Amino acid sequence: MKAEIIAIGSELTCGAQLDTNSQWLSCELEARGWTVQRHTTVADDRAAMVRIYQEAAQRSRVVLITGGLGPTLDDITRDTLAEAFGQQLVEDEDSLRHIAALFTSRDRQMPERNRVQALRPEFASVLHNAHGTAPGILLERSTPLCTIGVMPGVPAEMRRMFHERLVHKLPASDVFVRRSVIRTFGFGESDAERLLGDLTARGRNPEVGITASNAVISLSITARAGSAAECEMLAAAVRDQIREKLGDAVFGEGEIELHHAVAAQLLQHNLKVALLEGPTTGGLIGQWLTETEEFASRLVHSQLFPTLSSMLPHHADPSAANGAWEPALREHGKKLLTERTADFVLLSSPSTLTVDENGVRKQQGSVIVLGANLDQSQDVSMTGNLAVFRGRAARMALNQLRLHLLKAR
Repeated sequence: MKAEIIAIGSELTCGAQLDTNSQWLSCELEARGWTVQRHTTVADDRAAMVRIYQEAAQRSRVVLITGGLGPTLDDITRDTLAEAFGQQLVEDEDSLRHIAALFTSRDRQMPERNRVQALRPEFASVLHNAHGTAPGILLERSTPLCTIGVMPGVPAEMRRMFHERLVHKLPASDVFVRRSVIRTFGFGESDAERLLGDLTARGRNPEVGITASNAVISLSITARAGSAAECEMLAAAVRDQIREKLGDAVFGEGEIELHHAVAAQLLQHNLKVALLEGPTTGGLIGQWLTETEEFASRLVHSQLFPTLSSMLPHHADPSAANGAWEPALREHGKKLLTERTADFVLLSSPSTLTVDENGVRKQQGSVIVLGANLDQSQDVSMTGNLAVFRGRAARMALNQLRLHLLKAR
């Protein structure tokens, strides 16, 4: 069954605030078997709001609206909802008593303007708000069938109202939906799609979506069926196909990050790592591997070299600095492999920004992974800003180590 979400507020359309409510509600509805087909964000514009409500009620079996239930003049969700469906606004006595009691509990007199928050369309019911002064509204439409739920825009109040007052009043879906995510590193978005073939074609069940962020490709698998067991069976078959097609590029599922996967390998095999990070990774690997005490237990040494000169031995000739950093760091790394009982050392180079004749800016650098039987260097140069470059470079170093550990099993 189809649902849609409408977020109200000029502060959202002008970019002053981010609409996180719609994202959260989509996840909640999808988990209950609903297909969210549309998000709409609308300014505090009476004519636009009336039209959007009417159109949504024609399209969708469930419409959820957030925002515009405050006491100020620009909070017109109640008014426009009543106008859209030809109803008068009436005062709800229970809501008014609750709002007044909230002010009394705070040793304040209720401003007269807050009285408008107790208004509702005459044929709607109230969704009690135990945590604020803005009651929600539940409006049932019969032609066509549509359940409209209106909640406050304050995320904490909205979420509690959804769980405590609204979700059990929504019509039950006869479809089960299960979503899982496979995380990969090593392929670009286009290459991953090519390797997956028709698995990413629209109209399939399960549906596979591809998103790229920080050089990580995430494959979202959405299965729909008449039971949870059938959903899982469909999704499992697709997960197996993805793993077969992408091989060792797959590093985990759900929200796992690449450094989580590497830390798990180090813990599993009781291995230790040392870090010598230049400006190419800027200390990111060390930051990630000290997220938890457990991760940090795998780290025997971590050193950040903020500049090229800091990576050189004291006696180095400054005129030969560009070529001297690598042997200096390699020597340091090899000592760590023996003296500090590190099993692996991850190194990163200085970084250089170049601009070509077309004005294209490129960050240049490399990463190196050392071990008893391992010496791998990789160029990580790329166009883009420094933050993206560093994140990608750090993941490439970790991925070299991850792949080596996989092959060594």
